[in-house]
Amino acid sequence: MDLYPLSSRQKDPDGLARTSRHVTVLALRIKGELRVDALKGALDDVVERQEALRTRLDYDEQDGTVGFQEVLPPMPVPLAVHDIPVTPGRSRDEAAADLLTALNEESLSFLVVPSLRATLHRFDDHDAVLTVLTHHLFSDGWSVGVLQREIAACYRARVTGIPHTLPTPVPYREFASWEQEFLRGEQATAARRFWQDKLAGAEMCTMPTDRPHRPETRTERAAVRNFSIDPDTLAKVTASAARHRCSVWHVFLAAFMVLVEKASGRSDITLLTVNSGRPAREFYNTIGFFANLVPVRLEFGGCESFRDLMLVARKESALAQQHQLPLGSILEMYPDLMKGSGDPLALPAGFNYISSPADHEDTEFTTSVEPVTLQEEQPASFRRGAFIWTFLVVPAGEFRCVVEYEPDAVDASTVDRWGADFIDLILAMADRPDQAWHRGQTAEKPHSGGGLS
Repeated sequence: MDLYPLSSRQKDPDGLARTSRHVTVLALRIKGELRVDALKGALDDVVERQEALRTRLDYDEQDGTVGFQEVLPPMPVPLAVHDIPVTPGRSRDEAAADLLTALNEESLSFLVVPSLRATLHRFDDHDAVLTVLTHHLFSDGWSVGVLQREIAACYRARVTGIPHTLPTPVPYREFASWEQEFLRGEQATAARRFWQDKLAGAEMCTMPTDRPHRPETRTERAAVRNFSIDPDTLAKVTASAARHRCSVWHVFLAAFMVLVEKASGRSDITLLTVNSGRPAREFYNTIGFFANLVPVRLEFGGCESFRDLMLVARKESALAQQHQLPLGSILEMYPDLMKGSGDPLALPAGFNYISSPADHEDTEFTTSVEPVTLQEEQPASFRRGAFIWTFLVVPAGEFRCVVEYEPDAVDASTVDRWGADFIDLILAMADRPDQAWHRGQTAEKPHSGGGLS
């Protein structure tokens, strides 16, 4: 057993990140011959390779920022195996989706080691669903792809007897040490100077609510609305963005600028955006909680066209990425940055873009292995009292905009209107980048390529 300092991502003064609902999930539909013993061994191999999955966190309960990581020796992963009974009127695809929905409702204590709980649900000997749960303090969205790739490679190695060629992951504890050294260095000093200038007078972006709200009025769960763009239309948006040396992410930010200005009248907003948080390629194959929240300040009152908005989004996104600091370090300089979160007539807005899953060939280990997806995304954020705008491309190539919100504060019809306007703005920017944007008005409606799903 070895003891190491916490990374800033794991420091948790309010204790919220330690909730048992703060989890990451993975569900895989597996078709073809499957050796349960090899799958069990592959899960054990992954835990042996990835220290974060056999790490326990110890906190000073008087100060959640003080504590240490306790890395334990390799240990076996419990793998439960269940047969799925035939349900009249329900297809296997629907049953697989039900398993993923149920998985999103499960919990896992951050004290449980290993932080990997797996269940194999079998329709028959050649068709099954593997569900995997980890605590978010030891994993993140990027890590889920690493986990899927490692399970596949370790399984193939056990079945064939041919050693896998996975790179040896850098232990997560080395990231904690790297981060401490970084925060004492010149690069972090320059980043602090940047944020002191950039965030002067800034407040985190909020969206107006339909009625006052407070923590005690919240319903048991957040609500979700899904909006979509079909694959062909998404390809056109991507190509149009590239012609202006922008990415679809910049288009999303630009569309959101117009939406916020229409809803709140503000043309100076600061968004919290989710970043993978991996500072170098050496950490790309490491499972752990690297994700960081990066503020992006967007001042666009002088923009004339959609193209201008996209270019502001590109410039400010790049500057924010170049000067990344742990969010806690930024809030030490600007403790009032989040003061809008206490407004009973507003909800803070956060942005999260989830890239495409890992290459298919990296995750195959039998006839067919595919991530289970839902027709509509479910609530995922363990934190409450915010709008969470998540963008993702599902395996079929469809783009989804998923808005998670508080139903006690905002009506579904309001979110539907905002979501539809947002999709229309994305399409307008792709079709007519030189069109002038008009304050307080939505874009001229282009040819529809998607909508509420």
